[in-house]
Amino acid sequence: MDRYPELIREVLVKRSNRFNLPTFESTKYVPKHERKTKMEDVGLASGDMVYIAEGEHKGKITSVLQYSQESDSVILTDVLSKRIIPKAWWIQNQTSHVMEYPDNIPREYVKLAAKDRDDTGKISYVVADEVVYKEKYYDDRYKKWLPKRFVKHHETIEIPWPKPPTEIEDDRNSTTADAVFTKTYEDQTVAKSPLPQGVLAELRNPYSSYKKKTLTEVQARKLTAPKMPLSTEQKIYLAKKAQEPEKKLEPLSDEVKDFIGTKIAQHLAKIENPALLTHLEALSKAKVPDFEKTMKKLSENEK
Repeated sequence: MDRYPELIREVLVKRSNRFNLPTFESTKYVPKHERKTKMEDVGLASGDMVYIAEGEHKGKITSVLQYSQESDSVILTDVLSKRIIPKAWWIQNQTSHVMEYPDNIPREYVKLAAKDRDDTGKISYVVADEVVYKEKYYDDRYKKWLPKRFVKHHETIEIPWPKPPTEIEDDRNSTTADAVFTKTYEDQTVAKSPLPQGVLAELRNPYSSYKKKTLTEVQARKLTAPKMPLSTEQKIYLAKKAQEPEKKLEPLSDEVKDFIGTKIAQHLAKIENPALLTHLEALSKAKVPDFEKTMKKLSENEK
């Protein structure tokens, strides 16, 4: 699915729905390179309170059970619908094919919410249309750095991250705190070789024929390209070029210089735009490499 563009993916999803149960239709597929894998990218975590702003359940406040990366959707606690469950998928003590099953709600349909209680005990809800992130802190519950969440345009209201559904415990693959701060490496520099002295001589053959500074006759012939013979047409062309007289550059006469200078002055007198005059003046001071070569050849011919 990741190899196809979005429009073709939608067609394939609709085609696959023909073989699914009516209550288990797929609606969206997110390719791997577009999936949100970080909590701060999703903006939600399991246990967060949310407000459903669109769809069939609009206006309902509930909490998040799980986020799905493949479909960019969330499963909520109180958003259920009756579905037909095949017997192979039955859970323990299930006796009917019909059961309440959670719906997948698109991520863009829900907004982050929070519960607040005033001094009198009255409970009110805050819904964040947009969330902004500020300085990061280390959350010991999630064992990682997380940014603080605030309601946009009301940045005095912070919505903390919820408590994870299950405590993250250390296992046999976890690194201990003492081992984390133990330095097991050293900085490398170009000034100091990481290899000890004399090891290169052991790894490389010091008597290799490729280390000799002289070439044998066979090696020299291989490195020197053969001289290709000239065709008859090339010989005739070179003979004609040799008979032509050598072109010599001659400096301009004073009359020609005066004529060119007069024409340039007349043209500049007609220009009224000061920006264009400034541009032409800058061009006159620029050095042209070809012109410099020509003037150098003229000076050599005069000598």
